[in-house]
Amino acid sequence: MIDRIRVFAVLFLFVFSGVLFAKEDDTLIVVNLETEAALLPIYMEPLSDEGAGFDAAYLKQLQGVLTYDVDHNGMTKIVAGKAAQGGSFDDFGSASSWKGQNIYYVLKARVKEKKLSVRVLAVNANSIKSADDFQLTGDLNQDRKVIHKVSDMLVKALFDKNGIASTKILYTIKKPDPKDKGKYLSEVWEADYDGANARKVSAEGAGYCISPVYMQPKPGYVASSFFYVSYKGGQPKIFQASLKDGKTQRITLLQGNQLMPSISRQRDKIAFISDVTGNPDLFLLGYDPDAGAVGKPRQIYSTFQATQASPTFSPDGKQVAFVSNKDGSPRIYVIDIPASGALLKNVKARLLTKYGKESTAPAWSPDGTKIAYSAMSTGVRQIWVYDFVKGEERQLTQGVGHKENPSWAPNSLHLVFNSANANASELYMINLNQPGATKLMAGPGEKRFPAWEPRI
Repeated sequence: MIDRIRVFAVLFLFVFSGVLFAKEDDTLIVVNLETEAALLPIYMEPLSDEGAGFDAAYLKQLQGVLTYDVDHNGMTKIVAGKAAQGGSFDDFGSASSWKGQNIYYVLKARVKEKKLSVRVLAVNANSIKSADDFQLTGDLNQDRKVIHKVSDMLVKALFDKNGIASTKILYTIKKPDPKDKGKYLSEVWEADYDGANARKVSAEGAGYCISPVYMQPKPGYVASSFFYVSYKGGQPKIFQASLKDGKTQRITLLQGNQLMPSISRQRDKIAFISDVTGNPDLFLLGYDPDAGAVGKPRQIYSTFQATQASPTFSPDGKQVAFVSNKDGSPRIYVIDIPASGALLKNVKARLLTKYGKESTAPAWSPDGTKIAYSAMSTGVRQIWVYDFVKGEERQLTQGVGHKENPSWAPNSLHLVFNSANANASELYMINLNQPGATKLMAGPGEKRFPAWEPRI
């Protein structure tokens, strides 16, 4: 029993510790993978002031938000160009002149009487998409939401894909406890996808919190609650908290440690790790969004003297990928969820990762085609991707600084992860079409365990 608990503790520290990290250079976090598709060049004119009702400094801030959205939507990349001379807001000039500059799209935006309007010329089709008269308030926190909404509308209109600018990200911030020297606090925070509008969402007295994950929302809705692990009672237990009023409830009444919750896309199952049987194994709990936990948790995978960790559901809710060291080094395995009453000895795990060493923290993409995870490569933890379509695993990032805990955006194109050195841990965003990483925020505390808001 003691040996098994020790193994659990060692793997837990291996997955979640923030020590012994190499010194990091932000400029070296790059995508090492061939891009899925080339970013399309878009020319963006400066924001037009037509009796905007705001000063130039505020318009510059609005311009910055829109520019960020357009340059990080995973489809377009802002490039230099020569604008049409003397053109009005609705006049884009000759499409052939833009073709000659190898520009695919041209974007114009204006603020008139505190209302935002945007026009985009699709050069090859010589057609214009519009989003008109969105009311602005002069409060940047509120107006950012308006711009994100407009940006997502344009992505949908141009590419028939759902944008991510309106989504949010959960994460934790670890700081020294000001009341108890030598100890730390870890709270759950939420921010816009670009790192702005950060706010603490864990309740006062929640204790040391880790691994938050959104409750899947109903189709067409935004997430209203999240799961997380808290040590406030000593042992780690799983809780659910409301994003609206902060109310919390404990999810299971099991003895021992419960960690690493994952919710199915169908909102009917929670997978997690528990050592209630004496070994850190994979458990499944029925769930109802209105009633909470349904029935009792059941063990769905166990291997003698091996440690399981970090479950993630397939989009159809029929499989679970997870970490196990049953064959030595931690690797990613997949199982079909066994029927109730099935014998554990008959549950067979399929090895997924063979090349990335010490694999941890798998995350199944919403479209079901990939699993992102962290693995050791030449002494540094990097983000890797297993591609089900191609049947291969590929290293996604490179550079110094350990990169861990990847989480997919709803579009299965963007990823967020934390990258750490000896003194800090920050969040970064990448997408499979862009060879570079963007730091989402800076400031005191270690930012870790990011989880992208799901949308259906």
